Amino acid sequence: MTRWKNILWISLAAIALATVASFLVPSAIAQVRAALVRDVDAPTLQPFHAGIEYDLCCINDQRLVTTVPAGKRLVIEHFSWRTVTDVGQQFVFAGLRVGTFGPFRESVQINPPHASVISSARLQDGSQPTRVYFDAGEEVWVSASVSGGTDKSFRIDVHGYFVNNP
Repeated sequence: MTRWKNILWISLAAIALATVASFLVPSAIAQVRAALVRDVDAPTLQPFHAGIEYDLCCINDQRLVTTVPAGKRLVIEHFSWRTVTDVGQQFVFAGLRVGTFGPFRESVQINPPHASVISSARLQDGSQPTRVYFDAGEEVWVSASVSGGTDKSFRIDVHGYFVNNP
């Protein structure tokens, strides 16, 4: 008889737990889903994208990406890049820095060259998430380096958003 009482109590407890869970789980899922969605239409977030492509004039060359406007902060969340160099040469470094010769805030992950349909070229590319901040008035520069050669090009696409900086 005790065995049947235990089975009955366990069954009732399971039913009660399932009933409570059916009310709590949808609201918990809604909260998680809301946390994963960013309000990109909010006036405080202005999308930012810059695509910079240039031929490197020497082993290391750099270009201005943007200057952060007054009252704003730039948050860079992702960048992708590609480079083409001579066979026997390769892309060895790139990074985002503050000012022409300022400190680097982020470096790209270098991937090895891969096959190209152009026999005289080496291709390298990559894409990576990041979280880098630049404040009002700061200049964002990209600096790229190759191991040598005469024919080399570099492209970087930077994605993020501006936020109001009180």
